[in-house]
Amino acid sequence: MGVRIKAVRLENIRSHKDTVVNFEKGFNCLIGGLGAGKTSILYAIDFALFGEPLGRSYAYLLREGENRARVTLWLEHEGSEYVIIRGLRRHGASITQDLGALRFFKNGRVIAEKRASSVAEQLEKELGLNSELFREVMWVRQEKLKEILDMGPRDRQRKLDALFGLSDFEEAWTRLREFESYYKRALEVYERDPDILAAAGLEEEHAKLVEELASLSARIEDLALEVDKAAKDVEEARVKRAELEEARKKLEKLREKKAGLEASIREARRTIERLSGELEAGRKRLEDLEKQLRAIVDEESSLRNSLEACGLSLDTPLHEVEKALAELGDEIEAMKEKAIRTQQDVDAIRRRLEVISKESICPTCLRFIDESYRRDLTTKLKKELVGKEHGLRALRERLRELEERHNALSRALDALKILEARKTSLKQHLEEEKALLEERERELDSAKMRLDMLQVELESVSSKIDELRGLGLEEARAELDEKTRRLHQLQAELEKLEGRRELVREKLADCERRLKLAEEKRRKAEVARKMVEVIRLLRSAYRSIQPHLRTEIVRAAKFYVQRVLDEISGPEGSYMVVEIGQDYTPVVKVDGRERPITHLSGGERTLLALAYRIGLGILIMQMRGSRPFDVLLLDEPTESLGREDLSIDKMADALSRLKTVEQVIAVTHSEAFAEKADHVIRVEKSDNISRVRAEARPGLRA
Repeated sequence: MGVRIKAVRLENIRSHKDTVVNFEKGFNCLIGGLGAGKTSILYAIDFALFGEPLGRSYAYLLREGENRARVTLWLEHEGSEYVIIRGLRRHGASITQDLGALRFFKNGRVIAEKRASSVAEQLEKELGLNSELFREVMWVRQEKLKEILDMGPRDRQRKLDALFGLSDFEEAWTRLREFESYYKRALEVYERDPDILAAAGLEEEHAKLVEELASLSARIEDLALEVDKAAKDVEEARVKRAELEEARKKLEKLREKKAGLEASIREARRTIERLSGELEAGRKRLEDLEKQLRAIVDEESSLRNSLEACGLSLDTPLHEVEKALAELGDEIEAMKEKAIRTQQDVDAIRRRLEVISKESICPTCLRFIDESYRRDLTTKLKKELVGKEHGLRALRERLRELEERHNALSRALDALKILEARKTSLKQHLEEEKALLEERERELDSAKMRLDMLQVELESVSSKIDELRGLGLEEARAELDEKTRRLHQLQAELEKLEGRRELVREKLADCERRLKLAEEKRRKAEVARKMVEVIRLLRSAYRSIQPHLRTEIVRAAKFYVQRVLDEISGPEGSYMVVEIGQDYTPVVKVDGRERPITHLSGGERTLLALAYRIGLGILIMQMRGSRPFDVLLLDEPTESLGREDLSIDKMADALSRLKTVEQVIAVTHSEAFAEKADHVIRVEKSDNISRVRAEARPGLRA
């Protein structure tokens, strides 16, 4: 299955705001009036595939007044679906491709994005398409159908040679002439090169240097053995001296260590004396603190005895004492309020008695009362007054007792809080003194232990010092100096010989380099000589192969053009036979007689032009990429045709019969042309916006 265009979507492309066009297999026709936006669809397909402008800029694509545009193209090939998305952006006065929107999908998976070169590479790899083949072969632009047919023989041959790749042979023949000249000049230079001419003298010098280098190497090897032996002697003497030096340093360190140990012992004894004094003073402070704590406990016990007088136990916690004090205060306040209310009642009764005695009226309703009722009421009120006054005195007595108890309890609580704080502080101080005393005891034990260890170590150091007395260090130094002088003499002689050997090596390397260079130049001269011969043979081959290849191409082109012509002509065209010359000029024979193309009718010329373009296109696609010619795009193929001579009808009939190309997409404004299409897509424009609609074609072949 070849390449097929399934659909294309245009967003802000020329007059298309947002248009989706679906294509089918067979003959698809885009029909509409002038400026309706038909050709814009072909421009969009070209842009989606390759992203290259047809001119200098993308201004012909981006819709006026818009800053962004996008084209989405759906294709099908060998059972896989491909989608290409490209965009445009306006930057001030310039319009560029929006690489951020660039995507190439295969079966829903991205295979290239954001780089135009990557998409082009994948497009050619997957579909075998490039811009040259598409624009020169698959897309026939407006009024270009007969372009190649109408060219002069030389122009036609030049253009088709380029498309078939034959011009590459001519270009190679020309460029090989430059290479031939280059290698001839190189060969002349090498033949006069001084290194090649002096090669014999260099080989003799090389032999002498090799002999001298071998002699020097043998002497150096013997001397190196002597140097190694002298170095070992020096190393042994150095080790001996080092051991004695180390012993001396060790003796000095032991003496320093002994002095340090003696100083440490003295310091340890002073530390023991200091810690013993601190321990004694600490024990006295601890005894004083314990006495103070006992005194506070006795005072606290005395204060807690006063809690019994207030109705609390001796071990009542302070927060319970505070609670009891608060409750007692609440009781006093309640009793004060009750006494105030009782006093108010007494004052009220007295005022009523005064009113009755002076005015003989009821103090409640203020009505006049008789003498008998006045006496009874007076007696009743006086009894009530006596009761109230007695109750008031009892309340005041009880209130006084409660306030005395409250004051006593408050004083006891304050004193207990103070004692509690002092006791807590004293206990904390006591614990700190105990911890400090324990720390000092530990330090004293540690100091005594350290003193014992220092005394033991001092005895060990004194013993080692006695063992290291009387070393032969000066004799060892003299022996080392003598052996070192001998070693330096041997090394100086070895270094001199090695310097001479290095110089010989450098001369030998330079000689070998020059010999190698001369050999390399001789080899290059031989290569240049052979290259001249090969290039002459290649140029001769390129000159002879091009005509043979063109003959084979012409034979194949004749076959494909005739096959397409027979296919699209139907029974009417079976009488035309096409011959093609070496310059690709077609000649038509009718009944065995040649007829110039200029003598053909308009319809016959149209059929010939279509068959010629398609037949050559099939051959070009096969030679350039072994790909079938699957899609043909025609832009206004009827532009120069008329209906009077049935040219339009013949063109339409030819495309409807075409089976070699699976999909044809043609743009036209001719209704007669569109009548023959398998699928008609009408393009209309209103309010500067193009819209498309597919028309049903009942009765047409599938």
